[in-house]
Amino acid sequence: MRRMIFIFLVVVGVLALGVRFFVNERLASETPPGMEIQLVEYESFNQLNTSESPIAQLQDSIDAISEAALKGQWTMASRSVQQLEDMWRSLTPSSTGRLETERQVQMEIQTLYYNVWDQNEQAVLATAQKLTMLFNQLSR
Repeated sequence: MRRMIFIFLVVVGVLALGVRFFVNERLASETPPGMEIQLVEYESFNQLNTSESPIAQLQDSIDAISEAALKGQWTMASRSVQQLEDMWRSLTPSSTGRLETERQVQMEIQTLYYNVWDQNEQAVLATAQKLTMLFNQLSR
């Protein structure tokens, strides 16, 4: 009788542990921690809706780069980075005292080039997010 109770308790313990691990098991489709895409929105979307704004055109270019990276179209992403850099250079430097931000934008565009050449989708998205934040700082 004691042997049956012992075996019963062992089986219940093994089942409890099995259920615990099964419930806590992460699905294969989940992304690893830290690899999620974070969408950043500053102020209302309507402010960047006009295509006349140079910042809106830069943001459209960043969106095109991100979309091309997600689709694996690295040639299109490379062309879009070139267009982004051309648009950035065509802007006249402002005397707003934001030289450091402008320098950071140039560095992030260079980083974006490297990430596209490396075909690193996550790094492209992270750099695009940084550029979005920097452009937001410039638009204030």
